[in-house]
Amino acid sequence: MDKKEKYELAWALFVIILFAVVIVGTLPQDFTVGGVPNTLSVLSKVSSQDIINTRIVAEQYVFKTQESGAVNAQELGSPVLYNLIVAHPGDWLNLTITSADVTGNFYFPDYADQVVDDQIVPGLTTYDALRVPNITGPFVFLNGEYNGPWFSYQEGELLVLPTNGYFSSTSISQLQAQDTRAQTNGLVGDPYNPPIVTINGPVTLVTDKYGLFNSSVPGPTLVAQAGKQVTLNLVFTTPASDHNYLYNYSSSGVASPVSNVMVGVYAVWWNGTITPVAQKPITYSTPITFTFNATAPAYVYGIDTPVYNVYNPQGMSNNFIGQDKGYVMGAWGTILVEGS
Repeated sequence: MDKKEKYELAWALFVIILFAVVIVGTLPQDFTVGGVPNTLSVLSKVSSQDIINTRIVAEQYVFKTQESGAVNAQELGSPVLYNLIVAHPGDWLNLTITSADVTGNFYFPDYADQVVDDQIVPGLTTYDALRVPNITGPFVFLNGEYNGPWFSYQEGELLVLPTNGYFSSTSISQLQAQDTRAQTNGLVGDPYNPPIVTINGPVTLVTDKYGLFNSSVPGPTLVAQAGKQVTLNLVFTTPASDHNYLYNYSSSGVASPVSNVMVGVYAVWWNGTITPVAQKPITYSTPITFTFNATAPAYVYGIDTPVYNVYNPQGMSNNFIGQDKGYVMGAWGTILVEGS
């Protein structure tokens, strides 16, 4: 063996030893919720009472979430929420993110504090730690990667509730000021938190031709006064084109507005439990009216479960020539309840 071969062998052995050191050093962390060394080092300094183990599954156009720990969110007895995470100020989200069958992205742009940007790849698990903002209110997270024509509807809310009582006027003002700074500077034209609208009398929201309230996902964040009666009129414009996710195709290729969808108002309680206030079947071009007293700290309004959308003109879509289908959420938003 000459000198050159000895150097090559030594280099190869060095690389093998280096790989072995890395594998042995990180193996105990590879199969732990929280997953990567950086995330684990952050959460190791946080009390378990402040950690929400948050599992996210990215599907085609929707995020499925499950929470346990500091918050155990559930809706109608199910631990699965759609496009919604409930937390309290100062909590930490211990994120474990997987993909059902699509490549996507989890993007959380709280520009006052942090930006979380995680790639989602089928067959792999992504881990991260997200510190919940100290300001109460809704903070949007979204799919930052194109995975089909409805990808811009894949936006959810991290709804930060007060630990008890109701939202304060100071907190709401702080959130509005932060949003205004973001939207008038570096985020002009980019997705961010929805506009905040104070309720003064009955509120009417009308969907645009794309099936969205206020042309945004989520729709406007409404602010109600604790203990006061709220009257909410939701008007769904009759879908007339493929640009509206409520316009769906049958197996024979005929399109029509969806009819098997419930519209409702849902109370969000301090522990993350979500209970229905009222639900009604969807109707078009006429107001769907809900009247209730604001007793919970927050509410979700509209269609809070995904609508299955299929594009199948003339029955021609298939695996060979192409198809587009998936669960979509668009016409929904939240109501914050302000204490006196």
